[in-house]
Amino acid sequence: MNLFRSEEHVRAWASFNSNSDDGIMPLADWVAVFSTEGRRHLLDADYISAWRPRRMQERDEVLAHLGKSGPFWQRA
Repeated sequence: MNLFRSEEHVRAWASFNSNSDDGIMPLADWVAVFSTEGRRHLLDADYISAWRPRRMQERDEVLAHLGKSGPFWQRA
């Protein structure tokens, strides 16, 4: 992940890929994506069994709330 001063700076970046356009979000939105409950338990001993199965659902819910549902956000 790269942090830029503005969306204008992102688009002026030499390595900018227009296919990733939907991935441009304010820092506060990225914080929401990475602040789900499952992320808070990454170091728990039972993470794989207790939290890993729920993480994708949490991620999808946050992205839906942010209005991010395009191809960039689709899981393979």
